[in-house]
Amino acid sequence: MKKILLSLMLLLPGILLYGQTDSWQKLEILEDSSVWASSSLSETINGKRITYGPENLFDSDRGTPWVEGASGSGKNEYILILCQKIVKSMELVNGYALNQRLFSRNNRLKNLKVSFVAGLTAPGLVTELDYYLYFIREEAIFAPFSLDDVMTPQKIDLGKWEARQDQFYQKVIRDFSRDYPDFYAMILQDLGIPPEEGDSLMYRKLVMDFYGFFGIRITLDDVYPGTHYDDTCISEISFELEDF
Repeated sequence: MKKILLSLMLLLPGILLYGQTDSWQKLEILEDSSVWASSSLSETINGKRITYGPENLFDSDRGTPWVEGASGSGKNEYILILCQKIVKSMELVNGYALNQRLFSRNNRLKNLKVSFVAGLTAPGLVTELDYYLYFIREEAIFAPFSLDDVMTPQKIDLGKWEARQDQFYQKVIRDFSRDYPDFYAMILQDLGIPPEEGDSLMYRKLVMDFYGFFGIRITLDDVYPGTHYDDTCISEISFELEDF
């Protein structure tokens, strides 16, 4: 299908609003992207440039953490992770957890905020730079989440918000079909869904699988200060997921 080229300013995840909103935001991502960070620390060690990017959170290596790259302690920096399923719980390994020395010298996460991000794209909906364009919304959990100052894995239970995640995504699909009827019609046509059945639960799940975006945003809120460096680190993250 011919691409729909959109001349838009590149809108990165950093513009996302924190909180519940009924306004659409734009998110541009590469096709194979699944995790993003508002910032990441880069440094040169022995002549080699090293970036502590968010992909490090999923490499099963505590020696390669994600490290935020903002000035100060990194409050309000965040990671956005594509899940495509309901998040029942997540497990984090806090700090630079390779050893106690590195753990103590760098900041560790003390409090965090969590929100869900959901949206849709449409066939051929890309920018001039070949980024896939999604129209998204965000919904925050207004509840405190805290981590202990330890290197052992810590679980955060999101089970009480399972139904809310499903309801949020279903609402996003319904609102997208209302606010962007031409794009939604393209989705239905591409998937062979009769227009009169586009709002059925069965077909909404099909739309979700092929053209949907569902992720979780984890925002740094407060930290345990390091003895030497004002960089906040997280070593690993894993999720317990469930189908919509």
